[in-house]
Amino acid sequence: MLHGIDVSSYQSSTPDVSDAQFVFVKATEGLSYVNPKQASQVATVRKAGRVLGFYHFARPGDMDAQARYFVEKCLSKPGDILAIDWEDPGVSGAEKDALIKAVKKLRPDHRVILYCNTSYWRQRDTTSYCGDGLWIADYSSPAGKPPIQHPWLFHQYDDSPVDQNVARFGSVTDLKEWARGNAAAGSGEPKWRTLLDHVMAIPEKVYETWESGEGWNNDTRFGRQYGENGVAWCVMFNWCVYDDVDLEAIVPKVNNVNVFSNWAKTRGQWSAYPSVGAWVNLGNGSHTEIVVGFDETYVYTKGGNSIKEGASDAGQGNGVWSHKVERRSARVVGYLAPQFPDGICPPTADPNDWRGGKAQASYRWSGPAGEPVEEKPAAEVPTVSLARLIEARKKDLPAKTGHTTHKKDVLIVERALNKEGLLPKRFVDGSWGTWTDVAYTAFRIRMGFRGKDAKGNPGIESLTMLAKRRGFKAKK
Repeated sequence: MLHGIDVSSYQSSTPDVSDAQFVFVKATEGLSYVNPKQASQVATVRKAGRVLGFYHFARPGDMDAQARYFVEKCLSKPGDILAIDWEDPGVSGAEKDALIKAVKKLRPDHRVILYCNTSYWRQRDTTSYCGDGLWIADYSSPAGKPPIQHPWLFHQYDDSPVDQNVARFGSVTDLKEWARGNAAAGSGEPKWRTLLDHVMAIPEKVYETWESGEGWNNDTRFGRQYGENGVAWCVMFNWCVYDDVDLEAIVPKVNNVNVFSNWAKTRGQWSAYPSVGAWVNLGNGSHTEIVVGFDETYVYTKGGNSIKEGASDAGQGNGVWSHKVERRSARVVGYLAPQFPDGICPPTADPNDWRGGKAQASYRWSGPAGEPVEEKPAAEVPTVSLARLIEARKKDLPAKTGHTTHKKDVLIVERALNKEGLLPKRFVDGSWGTWTDVAYTAFRIRMGFRGKDAKGNPGIESLTMLAKRRGFKAKK
C-alpha cells in the first residue's frame, strides 16, 4: 500500500510531502469558499512529483451548482483525482450521488471518488454509489483495515500531525495508471456506443414476480432505481439505462410516453426517423423501447415492461426483450433523439438530423465497442463457471498474493475486466485477488447494480452481462 496525506487551509501553504506518495488538497466548500492556500499547496505537490487529488466539501443546496463551482475553482489537470467530501448531515445520500454524477459529467476525463466516514457509509448511504472509488475515513482500525465490506481505494486512518492515508495500490505507477484511466477511456468510445453496448448487455428475461390472483406485480430493479416501483416501467427502463452510464442528464426523468414525446418536441429533439439510442413512441403513448438498430424496413428495439417476441400475456409486460417493428407501421409515432454530451451523432436514418449526423440506410449492433462478432464453433467459445469463480474468490483473496484456485476461469474474467478498462493488465494473472475483486464490483456498479447486489461474490446475472460483452459463456 501507498502512504499519503490530505491538507486544507489549516495546514501550511508549503506542506511537507517528503514521505507522501499522494496528496489530496481541499479546493472548495459549498458555493462560496475556496481554499486560500490551494495554489501554493498544489505547486508544492506538483514540484515534488506526487500524485495529486482535490476535494470539495459538500454543503446543502444546489448540487449541480456545487459541481460547477468545484471544477471551475480547483486547479486540476488530467491525471488528477477529484473527490466529494460527504460529512454535512444536511446533505442526503441522494444529493451525494447527484453531486458525484454532476462532477463526472463536467470532468469525464477524471476519476471522481467519494470521501466519507464509516458511520455515513453504513447508516446514511443506501446506494453504495461512490463514483470511481471509495475513500473511507476510520480511525478505529489499523491502516489499510477499515471495518467495511465494500471495496475501498483510500483509507484515512489518523489525523496527526496531518490527515494520514493509505492507498490500495501496489506502486505509484499503479496509482497513476488508475488515476488517468478515465482520460484514456474518454478519448475513444463515443457516448452513444457506450449506451448501446450497455443496453445490449442487459439479459433478456422476466424481471417481475407473478402473484396469484394479481398477475405480474411490476416489482423490478429498474423501478427501484428510478424511485417509483410497482407501476408500469417501460419509460423507467429507458431512463435507467441512460442513468447506468451517467447519461441521465440528457433525457427527461418521466414515466409517461406522451410526456417525453412532448418534452422532445418542445426542445427540437423529435424525429420521424429512427436513430441509435432514441426512445420510440409506440401505439400513441402505450409503450416505448430503446432503438438499437434499423434498416429500410424495420426498426430494432429493446425495452422493459415488454413481452418476449411471439408471447402473449394479456397485454402485461414482464421483462426486458428485443423486438423489431416495421418502420412505417402506424404503431410507430416518432422518436426522442437526445444530444449526447460528446457532440457525436449516433447512427441515424434522419436526412436532417438536428444533431448534424449523416443519414445512413441501416445500422445493426455487431458486438461491444464495435468489435466484429467472431464466428466460432460453439465448442471454441470459452465457458466460465460461476461456482468456480466463487470458490476462487473464497480461497484466493485471503491467500498469499498470486494464489490460484481456478486459474482458467478467473483469467477469462480478468481479461474481460481489462478490456472494460477496470483491471490493469499486470493483475491479469488468474488469481482472484484484491484488484480483481475491486474491478468486478466496479463492473457491477457500471451495469446498474446497487447496494448488496454490487458487493460480494459474483452472481450469474452480472457474469452473463460480462460474458455477452466480451465473448464468452457463463454457467452456474
